[in-house]
Amino acid sequence: MKIIDNIYDQPNRLQKILNTHATIANDLTELVTKNQIKKVYLTGSGTSYHAATLIAMYFNKFTNLDAQAIIPGNFTNYLQPSPYFKAQETLLIGISQSGTSTSTLEAIRKAKKLNFNTVAISEETKSKIAQESDLVIYLNTGDEVIPVETRGYTSTIMLGLLLALHLGLAQKVITEENYKKFLTQTEQELKKLPTTLSNTEEFYLQHKNELVTMKKGAIAGYGYNYATALEAYLKMYETFHAPLTVHEFGELLHGYEMAFDSEQYIFLIIANGPEKELANKYLDFLKQVTKHLFVITDQNLEFIPEAKVLKVPSLTYDELSPFNLIIPFQIIASRNCEAIGYDTAKYPLKIESFAHF
Repeated sequence: MKIIDNIYDQPNRLQKILNTHATIANDLTELVTKNQIKKVYLTGSGTSYHAATLIAMYFNKFTNLDAQAIIPGNFTNYLQPSPYFKAQETLLIGISQSGTSTSTLEAIRKAKKLNFNTVAISEETKSKIAQESDLVIYLNTGDEVIPVETRGYTSTIMLGLLLALHLGLAQKVITEENYKKFLTQTEQELKKLPTTLSNTEEFYLQHKNELVTMKKGAIAGYGYNYATALEAYLKMYETFHAPLTVHEFGELLHGYEMAFDSEQYIFLIIANGPEKELANKYLDFLKQVTKHLFVITDQNLEFIPEAKVLKVPSLTYDELSPFNLIIPFQIIASRNCEAIGYDTAKYPLKIESFAHF
């Protein structure tokens, strides 16, 4: 199994998860309703944390819950329970694809000590994380086998989106009509992902010689796609090993630019949102620093000639754009590794990681 196989399987896997929408959130909805949940923390490490940041936005958008993503260590060691929510009104959702994350397990144990409700989202429903939580929700990503997660990320955010929509329907934040409309449109949008895959492959071949010689880079995104930038940074760094930084779009030029030089590669993720109007202004500034400017976008905008622009299909709902805009970074990471002969199917270190039990 190679990373590229999991990348190409994403449209099929996302459809499988979407097909479970009628039942996947039933137990969570019952728990939230029974305990009158008002506050939700979402935690996980690495890819799971990046997914949590986006799912928190989905919860805040579609439900009346106060949702917050938090790094497991911060939850375990530094969280001060809010005086505005009772313990029984608070829920921690721990995300671990493998079910073996030590930091996420410790967060769940801390939540239990605080008398919070706990839910595990995992591919392994009999893992220790699942066993120690009040409820486990099957992630349904399939076994990725290799340590680099790609399908796991998009599967997690699809599941999170469905959970948010179902809860919102139960809380009457969204109507039955809008709920069904969103699901129907999502199914149609998934059919556009193969075009994103093919467009990215063409883009990569066109710019392969430049991309494979990257020595350092920076990735910036905003809104729903700040999480995309976080995950893109991890995928590019853990595979190709060229050092990168990740930024919220508006923060990119607030001091960080003083570290940029002619060897800097800049990747801007341009989705719908007020920030997109700043794209050309940013690029006009950055072209004076480096020629390695890349734009990954689903928007129809005019860009300066110096930028290498990858246009992927536009999706109807802004909330769906992360499924589309992460794919180019997954493919660039995979193809770069193939070009230099790096095997992503193997854990590269010769020592045992203590991050998983």
